[in-house]
Amino acid sequence: MSWFLDEISIEGFRGINNQGDPLSLKLNPNNVNSVSAPNGVGKSSIFEAVTYAVTGKIPKLDNLPAAERGESYYLNRFHPSNIGTIALTLSPDNGGNNTVITVTRDDNGVRHVATNDGSDGEATLAILNREFVLLDSATFRSFIDDKPLDRGRSFSGLLGLGIYSMLRQYLKSLDNTRKFNNHFDLNAKKGKIGLIDAQIVQARATIQASYLGLVGEQLGADLTNDELREKARSIVLNIALLHSKCEGKAFDEISADECVAAVRDAEGGPDRERLAKLLQDENRNTALIGALPSKELIDHLTQLGRERDVALKETRGDAFLRLYQLAEGILEDESWQDKRVCPTCERSGEGSVLDHSKAQIARYKTVTDISDQIRNIAANIDWGQLTALEEATKREGDVPAVQEIGAKLSGGDYREADLVQFQAIVFGLRERADQLNAAIAAEKVEIEARLPPSLVALTTRIEAMRQLQSALKSEEGAWVIHEALVDEVARIERLKGFLGTASGIFSAAEADASARRLGAVQPLCRQFFESIVYEQVVPAISKPAGSENLEISLADFFDLQDVSAPSLLSESYRNAFAISVYLAAAALYGGPARFLLLDDVTSSMDAGHQFHLMEVIRTAFSRPGNPNGPQVILFSHDTLLEKYFNTQGSTRAWLHQRIEGTPRTAVLPQSNAVNRVYDATMALLASGNALDAAPRIRQYLEYKLEEIMICCRIPVPMDLALNDDKHMAGRLIASINSQISLHNAANSLVLEPAQVQGLNTAVATISTNFIAHWSTGQTQAFAPGALLGVMQAIDNYADCFKFEPNPGDGRRYYHSLDRR
Repeated sequence: MSWFLDEISIEGFRGINNQGDPLSLKLNPNNVNSVSAPNGVGKSSIFEAVTYAVTGKIPKLDNLPAAERGESYYLNRFHPSNIGTIALTLSPDNGGNNTVITVTRDDNGVRHVATNDGSDGEATLAILNREFVLLDSATFRSFIDDKPLDRGRSFSGLLGLGIYSMLRQYLKSLDNTRKFNNHFDLNAKKGKIGLIDAQIVQARATIQASYLGLVGEQLGADLTNDELREKARSIVLNIALLHSKCEGKAFDEISADECVAAVRDAEGGPDRERLAKLLQDENRNTALIGALPSKELIDHLTQLGRERDVALKETRGDAFLRLYQLAEGILEDESWQDKRVCPTCERSGEGSVLDHSKAQIARYKTVTDISDQIRNIAANIDWGQLTALEEATKREGDVPAVQEIGAKLSGGDYREADLVQFQAIVFGLRERADQLNAAIAAEKVEIEARLPPSLVALTTRIEAMRQLQSALKSEEGAWVIHEALVDEVARIERLKGFLGTASGIFSAAEADASARRLGAVQPLCRQFFESIVYEQVVPAISKPAGSENLEISLADFFDLQDVSAPSLLSESYRNAFAISVYLAAAALYGGPARFLLLDDVTSSMDAGHQFHLMEVIRTAFSRPGNPNGPQVILFSHDTLLEKYFNTQGSTRAWLHQRIEGTPRTAVLPQSNAVNRVYDATMALLASGNALDAAPRIRQYLEYKLEEIMICCRIPVPMDLALNDDKHMAGRLIASINSQISLHNAANSLVLEPAQVQGLNTAVATISTNFIAHWSTGQTQAFAPGALLGVMQAIDNYADCFKFEPNPGDGRRYYHSLDRR
């Protein structure tokens, strides 16, 4: 369903107080609607109220620095209830019942939406929220000034592809390799797989060594772990001293401690216990030493740290890198709409803060690449084993250092000095462990010399069994984790592949759809532009294949071809270009909102282009000139345009209203500015104030004369209507009289003889009592009673150009001076 806008009612919002008496603007869906007011009365507040009702925000306020508390200015500061109310009356284009959507906001920022028919008001407002429904001069200026990427994304909304452009950006963001990997911690997972691979290799080496020590033969390559366990169990079971401890148990259930106790009970002595302990420590230390990073790896890490420090010196350091990366993440989020506002200080500048952050981050590319290498290497280091080795070799007074340096390297906080420290730690641990094992080996030799050979061999085999049990569990547990991680990484990489493919396909589809619609928009855009500027200038809009960028240029600029539009176009032409694009897109791809609100869109145009634009809107774009076009609502403070609005307001195709008031009290509409002039003039004359009434009589007279010219199609030059000297009224009357004389001489005058006579009487009164004095500046000669007669004569003069088609139908202007 599509909707027209029948009425806007506002109280307590922005510059509209109107306590107890809401400002109500009745609109006609089948007319061009215009609203004029001086600056500061509340015209833009109406536009902002509709903007808030439809979108839920006012960008101008939301983009203010936080210190200015823009959200506190949504409501009228003079309204006592601290509640703003906006009611939009919508009429469906299929002729059904109207829907009134009432939106309120309290001083806490709480928004509430209600409807008169119980429908979902928020859903209706959401479908009305299209890019070309609410347009102001800033929007048109930004279209020309924006970067091609920002322009392209906003233009997608004009083409009805806004949601697709947003999805394209989301998919592109999801497909960003660095962000994707960071989100899923993919490098760490891959690093952990590498670490577990190393643990499996180490466990397999331990299995082979301990199997040899227990069984007395090399482990066969085709022997499964279950077969290995069974063979090892049979060896231990056949040792008479240990038989009772092994019978009826699986290999993993045999307790090495119980076997050691059995040996101790059989042969006793502290040397045996000490030997068993030394064997355990030696096996543990050997395994921990095996987990140490190689010297080559440590040297490589140190070199990377040195290269990173050199690259970092050319930037502003790690702290700023983190700042720029955080700013980039915030700014790329669609919730942060104005990319010119810094997320750290909330101040706005001319350029894009997002582009600045990206440029700064690019300077850190070498630093980032090296950091990623260091982080990936760190992920492959078994920090748990290093910590265990540090604990096993610590001396009195030592301060643990492995965990701290590990956190630095894994978290990305490192310098060359940190890596040199890590190098020293690893080398120190290796040296201490080797020294410790050397001491253990020496003590073992002494003990073994004192113990019987059989006891030494048996104890060695028991410790080999213990080590084999532990290594088998370690290998099998590592494989479980390894397989789970491999599966997880595979799923993540499949997702990455899917996102990459989806992003590519979706981007291509969105680009193709945009190109097709762009091809339809350009001819109509050129047609509108030509009707506004009337020059040998032809605009061009294009999108490079597969790109989101929208390029604007001039296909022809007098004798030049394919030149830059922003560089060559004047302010009026730039606005005309942007407005033509928006109107063309709205005409072709209008959505459920069949209305457009245009706020001061001609503010930077000269008078001629303003009128040409209004004529394009009136005749070619809007209803009723274009029966299939949208309903247009224009807001303007331009006094020259107000004359145009007043003139058109007397026709059936245009509805003009003027608003007056102040933000502190109330803003009230007048259906036509001439009524305001008439009422004010009569009030002044009634009070005897002829001095202030005289200028208003001139305004009223000029308006009536222009109304006659337009309605009766009298070919009076337009420059007279726009002239602002005191002789204009007399010149207009003279021009009209000359046309009457011409038609009378041709015997084609439609006016009745009594009307011609009435014209002469009215002109005599107007000229004698007003024009003659006013044009000479003799305003002191006016008497209130005489001026009341002038006002009556003006109305009588206008009535002479009217007739009554049928009794009771009311009088209306002749079609022209030669026919009804």
